[in-house]
Amino acid sequence: MKIIKTTGLVIFGLGAIALIGYWLYLMAIEFLWVTEIPFVIRFGVTGIILGVIITLIALVIERMKDKNNENLDV
Repeated sequence: MKIIKTTGLVIFGLGAIALIGYWLYLMAIEFLWVTEIPFVIRFGVTGIILGVIITLIALVIERMKDKNNENLDV
C-alpha cells in the first residue's frame, strides 16, 4: 500500500511542477518581451529574481553539507 501512496504523490507532484513551470515560463516570456516595460526595470527585476534563486540554492547546499557533517559527528 505504501508504494501506491508514494506513486500517487510523485504523479501529483510532477503534474503540479509541470503546471507551475509552464505558468512561470509564460509569465517570463510575457515580462521579458513586452516592449512597454522599460529595459532597466526588466533588467532589475530579472537580476533580483536570479539573485534570490542563487542565494536559495547556496543555502540549501550549505544546509545539506551541515546535515551530513552533523550525522558524521554523532
